[in-house]
Amino acid sequence: MSVREIVEAALTDPDPAGPVRKRAISALRARGDSESFTLARRLCAAESAAERLLGVHIMADLSAFRLRSLPILRYLAVGDDDPGVRHAALTSAGQLDGLGRQVLGH
Repeated sequence: MSVREIVEAALTDPDPAGPVRKRAISALRARGDSESFTLARRLCAAESAAERLLGVHIMADLSAFRLRSLPILRYLAVGDDDPGVRHAALTSAGQLDGLGRQVLGH
């Protein structure tokens, strides 16, 4: 299954913590490749809050890309108009080896 197919399957689950999304994120974590990170980064820039939220959740599980994820998470944590996305960005940054403190520049 391609990265795009995995993401499309995840987006069919209306529950951000639903089983389909969890399986998709787990599959992307197992891949751990730059293609997965690139698609997560694109999702974080989507118009849909559901897509941005999925992008954030994927980034949280791609620890190999944590330093590249941090600026994106910082932007979403302070600038996104959806409170769920802001919360997820802060939480995800915290999951990336305690780098959450840096999200707000502390």
